[in-house]
Amino acid sequence: MGFTALICQTFAGDVIDKTTVDRRNILMVAATMTACSAMAVLFVREGNQDHMLMYITKVVEGVASSFIGPCLAALTLASFGPSEFDQVMANNVLWSHVGSSISAILAGAAAYILYPNIKLCFFVVGISAACAVIFVKFLPEGDQLMGRGFHSSKQEKPVGNLSDDQSTATKSEAPEAASYISVMSEPKTLILCMTGFFFQ
Repeated sequence: MGFTALICQTFAGDVIDKTTVDRRNILMVAATMTACSAMAVLFVREGNQDHMLMYITKVVEGVASSFIGPCLAALTLASFGPSEFDQVMANNVLWSHVGSSISAILAGAAAYILYPNIKLCFFVVGISAACAVIFVKFLPEGDQLMGRGFHSSKQEKPVGNLSDDQSTATKSEAPEAASYISVMSEPKTLILCMTGFFFQ
C-alpha cells in the first residue's frame, strides 16, 4: 500500500489540481474505496490462502488514499485561502489523529467483545467511512481557482469604461500554472520531494 501510494501521490495531486469535478465527490469515492479495501479482510478464508486478494486490495487502498490528502488540502485552501491554510490544515491533521485514535479504541473494544471473531472489528472501519461520506457534503466547496493555488476567482468590479466584451474576457481569462520543468527545477521543491521520498 505504501509503495503504491508513493507512486500515485504526485499523479493524484495533479488530477485534484486540474479537475473541475467537485473535490468533495472525489473525497467520498476515495474514502469508500479505502474502507472497502480495509474490510476485504472479512473475505479471507481460514488457512491464510488469499494472498492475492490482500495484495490487490492494498494496491486499491494505496491508490484511493493518495487522493484523500490532496482533496483535503485543496478544499481547505479553497475555503480559507493561503493566509489561514497552515492553521486550518494543522487542525485537520490534529482531528484526523483524534479520529484514528477513537477508531482504534472502538476496533479494539469490538475485537475484545466479539472474540474469537476478531475480523468483525473491521466493521468499525466501514462505519467510520460511512460517517465520513455522510459529512463530507457539509464541507464548503470554496473557491475552485483558489483551491488550485491561484488568486481568488472573485473578480473586483471593473473600473473605467470597459466594454462588455472586454469585461467578459477579463473574468473568463484563466491563469496558467507554471510548467513542471520550472516547478521541479526549483531547489526547495526538490528538497521537499527528496525528503518525502526518503520518509516513505
